[in-house]
Parts: sequence; C-alpha cells; structure tokens
Amino acid sequence: MPTKKKIPNYVKLILKLLFSGAAIYYVVNNIDLCQVWLFIKDSNLWYLLLAMFFYVFAVLLGTYRLNTIFAALPLKISNWPNIKLYWMGLFYNFFLPGGVGGDGYKVFLLNKHFKVKVKKLLSAVLAERVSGLSIILVYILALVYFVDYKIPCQGWFFMLIPGVSIGYYVFLWIINKSLTKVFWKVTLWSLVIQGIQMLVVVSILKAMGTVVNGHWGDYLFLFFLSTIAGAIPITLGGIGAREMTYAWGATYLTGVNQDQAVALSLIFYFLSLVSSLPGLFYSIYPKRIFKNEISTYEQPEVPG
Repeated sequence: MPTKKKIPNYVKLILKLLFSGAAIYYVVNNIDLCQVWLFIKDSNLWYLLLAMFFYVFAVLLGTYRLNTIFAALPLKISNWPNIKLYWMGLFYNFFLPGGVGGDGYKVFLLNKHFKVKVKKLLSAVLAERVSGLSIILVYILALVYFVDYKIPCQGWFFMLIPGVSIGYYVFLWIINKSLTKVFWKVTLWSLVIQGIQMLVVVSILKAMGTVVNGHWGDYLFLFFLSTIAGAIPITLGGIGAREMTYAWGATYLTGVNQDQAVALSLIFYFLSLVSSLPGLFYSIYPKRIFKNEISTYEQPEVPG
C-alpha cells in the first residue's frame, strides 16, 4: 500500500514562522506600541514578583500532577528528580518550540533511565498536557457567563462542563486505561493549578494599575482563550497567537483595554520565560536529574 508523504520539518517550521509573523503583524497594526511599553515599564515591581511567585507555585504543583500520572503507569520517581525533570521540560518548551520540545525530551530521558516503554511515557505526558487544557476549557465555559458580550445561550454554557470531564476520562481510557484510576486526582490538581494561574493574571493587572471596574471575567476569559490559542501548533511556540487573541478579543469586549491586554500577555510570557531558566542547568547536565535515583519501574507481570 502507498505510504503517506510526511510534510518535512523545515516546511512546518516555515509555515509556523509565517503564521507567527502574520499574527504579530495584526497585533502591531491594531495597538499603540508606545502605550503597551508604558504599561510594561511602569508596572509595580512588587506585584510582578507576586505574580512570579504564583507562577512558580503553579509549576511546582504541576510536578506533583505529573508524578501522580507517572505513579499510575506504575513508575515511581522521587519528588526532587521529578521537579528537575519538569523544569528542564519548561526550558526546552521555550527554546525548542519548533522541534521535539520539553515533553519529547522528558520521554527520552525517562525511557533511557527507567526502561519504560515510550508509548506508556507518551501517554503520561499527553495525559498531563490534555488535563491542563481540559480544565482551561472548563474555566472558559464558566467565565462565559461573566463576559460583557452578548452570546447566544450565554447563561447555559456551564452545562457543557460535565461533557469536558467525560471527554477527558474517555481520552485517558483510550490512550492508557491504567491512567483512569488517577482521573479525579489529576483533575483536582489541574483545577487548583489553573486557579493559581488566574492569580498570576490578577497580580499582573494590579501591577499595571488596571482599572477593571467589574470586568475581571473578561480579562480572565481572554487569558484562558489565549492559552488555548498558544497551544495550537500553528505558530512558533504560540508566539503571536496569544497576543492576537488578546488584541482581537479586546475589540469585542468593551471592558478590556486593548493595549493593556497585549501588555498583560507579554508580561506573562516574560515571567514564565524567566521562571523556566533554572531548567537551563539540567538541559546542560541532564545526568544530574536522576543522579542517585534508583530505577523503580514496576514491570507488569506476565501470566504464565
């Protein structure tokens, strides 16, 4: 049978660069760059540090969420090596957005050290990623009610939330049935983590002195929407997609200042970038991640 031709990686990279460039062009032509810079420059440092604290706290909770999923494989990793692995993955996701990225390299290292099948490891990192995205969708459905824009059936979107949870459970069942036993734990971790991300956004808005006047829901709605947009692999690491979502959304939500919204996106990106820098050390010295860590992967018993 004829095999399907794959799109070369360099073609994908060029397309992502084009999409990112088009998104940035849209943003630049719809905002006041000087005003955006003033919002960033005049931000309150203490609120920015508070935002970074919340972001790092969310990252640390993310490591426990991932370890919960690993334990269901079952793969037992001590918390500290897992934190180092997670942070290295964050760093790779920023600086290798067009390639394998942090998740791929995590799978490579875990397979090399613990001898776990790649398929199982991929199911674990996918389960963690999709868990976060599903809860983001849950928050979006909940925040629709508070958005200052007339949407058909606006007050009933929250009724779709159970469908998202069921969809995530089915996803786990399809990729690896053993992961379904940690469904509730992982879901709870994700709810808390994304809730803390909202505190990051609120702190940044406070840092810029944003006068929200009851429009918190609009800003948070755009934040989660931009996170979904940034996760779609059509731009280079989400560059441009997040900012375009803010710029475009602010044209419809009258309670959102377009320039402040884009400044919020850039500050959030910068804080998350700075927070990922500890992963640089472990990307240079990956052997330090599992130093003194004993392989404790429990191979499934073969019926005999």
